[in-house]
Amino acid sequence: MTETARRGQDRNATALHSTDRRNNLPQQRHSVEHVDRVLAELPSHGWTAGWLGRRDRALLVLSQIAQLSYPDIAALTAGEVQIIGGVAKIRTIGGTTTLRRTDNDLLCAPCALARWVHALDLTVVYPDGRVIAAVIARAVPLTPQSPHLCESNNTITEVTGRLALLPPIDQWGHPVRAVPSRSKEQLPMQGRGAARTRAAATLATPIADGEQQRAIGLEQRVEILLGS
Repeated sequence: MTETARRGQDRNATALHSTDRRNNLPQQRHSVEHVDRVLAELPSHGWTAGWLGRRDRALLVLSQIAQLSYPDIAALTAGEVQIIGGVAKIRTIGGTTTLRRTDNDLLCAPCALARWVHALDLTVVYPDGRVIAAVIARAVPLTPQSPHLCESNNTITEVTGRLALLPPIDQWGHPVRAVPSRSKEQLPMQGRGAARTRAAATLATPIADGEQQRAIGLEQRVEILLGS
């Protein structure tokens, strides 16, 4: 059995393991072959190509492999994605969706999510945009044989966990950070924690206020990527 055929079976299994989303059905899926081809061609290094490529790869995984609806994706926070031991678990209002690693790292769904969450975490740990730009610019290009990040330590900061998983981006590709309105815990206001809090709150608006508009933007981005 080819890897593409096996991935097709894996995706069907993932859908069966997901909890019912009667009020938020997933959008129409593209063929496995087409999605895999686009995933394999997305850039993984260079600035801003590598940053946008990581975001796009995560978006395709969520919409086409996890089969989440765009409103569900827009509502996700980074803390609602858990990646441990080659398995990604995504918690939404409709339940939990599980994605398992595949051998080809270019097509590995948990790795795609792990790389994006790591990049998002860097924007909080190092608020200076030059740091994340330098890290991604110097990143080694992904290959099918790249090490599986989904098998590594994927712990993120508490502040990052409250951020929108796919925040809106400006015309230069930089994230417009948002703090979910449903997270009402008091954030640390002194020391290093305060710096991270200020980074997360920069240009922040409650996620709920713009979820519908962001869901539309995410859907439009997928249409561009997949040539709909």
